Amino acid sequence: MPKNNKENLLIAFDAQNLMQPKTGIGYYTIGLIQALARSSPSSLRMVGHCFSLRSIEISGLDQEHNVRFVRTFIPVRIINLLRRLGLEMPFELLVRERSDVLLFPNYLSFPSITRRPTISIVYDLAFLDCPEYVSVKNRNDLVRFVPVSIKRSSIVITISMSMRDRIIHYYPEATSKIIVVPVPAAHNKVIPSKLPINLTSRGLAPGRYILHVGTIEPRKNIESLVEAYACLPQNVRNSYALVLAGGNGWKNESIVAAIKKQQAAGLNIIQTGYVGDAVKSALYQHAACFVMPSHYEGFGMPIFEAFQRSIPVAASDIPVFREIAADAVSYFNKDNPRDISRVLTGLLQDEALQKQLVARGKERLGAYSWPENARIVTEAFERLLN
Repeated sequence: MPKNNKENLLIAFDAQNLMQPKTGIGYYTIGLIQALARSSPSSLRMVGHCFSLRSIEISGLDQEHNVRFVRTFIPVRIINLLRRLGLEMPFELLVRERSDVLLFPNYLSFPSITRRPTISIVYDLAFLDCPEYVSVKNRNDLVRFVPVSIKRSSIVITISMSMRDRIIHYYPEATSKIIVVPVPAAHNKVIPSKLPINLTSRGLAPGRYILHVGTIEPRKNIESLVEAYACLPQNVRNSYALVLAGGNGWKNESIVAAIKKQQAAGLNIIQTGYVGDAVKSALYQHAACFVMPSHYEGFGMPIFEAFQRSIPVAASDIPVFREIAADAVSYFNKDNPRDISRVLTGLLQDEALQKQLVARGKERLGAYSWPENARIVTEAFERLLN
């Protein structure tokens, strides 16, 4: 990768979202950083900056010789408070390190004293498209600072064509800056694993549960999923538990109440809380099917995680899922629990359909790859620097 007569290109990136516990943004950041590091191992160096008083604990990222992490002893909450008060700290002052490109993988960027080329990642615009699904504080920050971040970014990365169109709708000045870098499944080999004892002791058996993976928050439409599970024919419901794997999010009081109500009525709904990579992989491997009833997503990475483990998928009939999954998913009306129930029942009882969807899912996996993503981003770097 050429860099104006310099031997190495140094990319500084905000690594705060790689600290545990990780969400989809953290997993995407790991995939992108690892792919970039492997694409140019001799001419690219990357430095991740963590703003924390705690020691750095990064999991899920393979050891790459050209990636290192540095801790900056300024808590991120202080940085965010200063930003809200109108004082945005230049990145170079926070990290005291010069770089060639700045990469901000979580919506908001920092100003640059030296006017380094800046890349920011915007995953979705839920805070504008469906603000009722976003926490008030987070929504206020995003509404206020995302336009600023987009304006000062040289490149804006987003994860689907659907989201590209939404960004252009709200921020037409960003049209020429946007590149689409999708969310492939992790390129790590799937290692067969057993369900953990703490779940099997609760009656969970391989092939006998419907799986949902995602934070317990309104955007995931879990209340409709729980109601749909209650609507399943009794013989189906008796044969399959509903497993909700994910930590608690925001505005989830009514969701938790709906889950507890159905559990009290005798329905076999199991909440695992936040799960790490190993447990999550085991849950995928042994599920009868995966279901994603989201109201809104920027991409839908869990669908690809299910494809990777040969699990049939049922999902909301929303544009971004049609874009990424095509005909590899059984679609339902996300706003109609009885339709969700109908589609799940048909999927669980039709082995031919299951095999067909699994085969199509494998084909969809081949449409995206992290090496191809790295090529897209490095070409964008070269345009910036040359």
